[in-house]
Amino acid sequence: MEIIDEAKNIVLIGLMGSGKSAIGRTIAKKLGRRFIDTDRFIERKFGKTVAEVFDQSGESTFRALEKEIIKKVSQYIGIVIATGGGVIKDLENFKYLKQSGWIIALYASPDTLYKRIAGKRIRPLLLNQEDPVKKLEEISNERKIMYAQADFQVDTENKEINDIADEIIGLLETNRQASGFDAGI
Repeated sequence: MEIIDEAKNIVLIGLMGSGKSAIGRTIAKKLGRRFIDTDRFIERKFGKTVAEVFDQSGESTFRALEKEIIKKVSQYIGIVIATGGGVIKDLENFKYLKQSGWIIALYASPDTLYKRIAGKRIRPLLLNQEDPVKKLEEISNERKIMYAQADFQVDTENKEINDIADEIIGLLETNRQASGFDAGI
């Protein structure tokens, strides 16, 4: 039985390596919801990896594709969405996502983020960086204001995916009860 408003989406934002995809899949499974990872959605729709789009067409083309996908998935009801790390650079993206549900910003230190992503998928914004941890810190500082506008902020540092998913579900349930949307009210 779902305890959280079924019509609202659960949207995860945060830097690369913050756990958006893994945590999103876990939340979706626990709540019996559909899960969409916007980067994977783009890759399937356009037949190229995010890195290939960045490399062949540039970041601005990728951000335009991303905006198209965000607008589309924001129209869905009751899903869990893991966004690309830079999705909040576009204020319209943030607006679409905010109108569709709760936005949860995931955080971790730049050192932790780098440890999580090192040796995995190619991260276009970290390619050819002499000091990728410093670059992650710069990106974090650039996006801090937008991440702060999320409905909830969750620190993922030194926590297990399952525990973070439970924490987020708990935050949403507490918010629902505090808002008077509990059953029978």
